[in-house]
Amino acid sequence: MATKRKPRVQREIIAHLARRILSGEIQPLEYLPKESELCAHYGVSRTVIREATKVLESKGLLKSRSRVGTRVLDASEWNMLDPDLLALASSDFHDPRFVDSLMEARRIIEPAAAELAARRAGPRDLAAMDDAYRRMCASLPHDVPQCSEADMEFHTALLVASHNHVLMQLASVIRASMRALFELTTHLGSAHEQALHLHGAVVEAVRMRQPEAARSAILRILETTVSDLHAGEEVRRQETGDRIQNSGSILGSH
Repeated sequence: MATKRKPRVQREIIAHLARRILSGEIQPLEYLPKESELCAHYGVSRTVIREATKVLESKGLLKSRSRVGTRVLDASEWNMLDPDLLALASSDFHDPRFVDSLMEARRIIEPAAAELAARRAGPRDLAAMDDAYRRMCASLPHDVPQCSEADMEFHTALLVASHNHVLMQLASVIRASMRALFELTTHLGSAHEQALHLHGAVVEAVRMRQPEAARSAILRILETTVSDLHAGEEVRRQETGDRIQNSGSILGSH
């Protein structure tokens, strides 16, 4: 029984340590707690801890040195295109530089994929995009999480429809990045009708073999996402300021 539980426990430890690093709880260049302390904290053997840290080393988060310890690497060395890390990069992780870089990359990749899809998409590709789009429409305004899931499937289907093997390989990265970005924004919130209209425009442009129209619609979708992200960042700054102000008021009252 213990052997069967080990992979699940190890995955949970990997996820917990990764979140502590990504959120800044454990800062770059800091050392993890000693191996014995981690064993006691998680209630597992040294082997489980070592295997977990090896996984995080492979993703660029950690570096272990014999007799020295395991240190968190600088954020510039983190492999943030790893889908697992992107999936773990929730609202606790909102480095504006990384988010901006992520959106820059999407503005390079997805318009090119849309153009290629308009030239190359077959009936199955178009059906997958259309199905995701219709599920987006059906889920709003009452089920935003379901709409977000369909939205990710829409963009995945678009990359697959490009029939470019490199872009198709990036589909999992784009999907994971979207999931992380959904945590940082009220995507499709106040302007969901416009966003849905633009997704429909992409489907129609691909159907009608109009590469420029497909590119234009995708770019407008991404511009909307950037605006939402900036609005979300402003909300977080205000909330942080309010917490600091409230904390100061409480301290001042004593």
